[in-house]
Amino acid sequence: MGGLAVRHRGARGGPVHSDPATGLLPQVGRFVWHYVQMCMVMCAGAFGLSVLFFGIAALLGYTDLAQRAPVLTTLVIAVNLSVPMAAWMRFMGMAWGPTLEMSGATMAAGLLLIVAYLLDLVAKSDLIPLQTGLLACPLMLAVMLVRFPLYSSAHTHHRARGAAHVAH
Repeated sequence: MGGLAVRHRGARGGPVHSDPATGLLPQVGRFVWHYVQMCMVMCAGAFGLSVLFFGIAALLGYTDLAQRAPVLTTLVIAVNLSVPMAAWMRFMGMAWGPTLEMSGATMAAGLLLIVAYLLDLVAKSDLIPLQTGLLACPLMLAVMLVRFPLYSSAHTHHRARGAAHVAH
């Protein structure tokens, strides 16, 4: 059944065949929109949480943690990137599996940077720029591409599926 083309009459009465590409374009659009939303939420949330965390740390006398405690700073930023993204995904009705997968990828990037720093492969001054500028959104894109069908579906699909899980 999946190989049958849908045929209907066009404006001039001739048969019109569905084009597989026309179904792909809306999916790509939804995928890109999901990606943009996730990046915006992740970056804005991480910025807010980081200002809060590092601001409180400075008030307590722990200034310039990026220099004084680069491992802690990298770990905090990984958490600050993951939490808003996970919260947004759950708010949008995404299941726990993909939510934890995406958050785990972000945390793994932070942990790999810490290991690279401890092995003297990454300079202390490069930790934050690498984590926030080079790794966070591209890594999220890679995880999303692996699950293209999930992230190219409508948000309402996630909410309906989430509501169905709650009902059972």
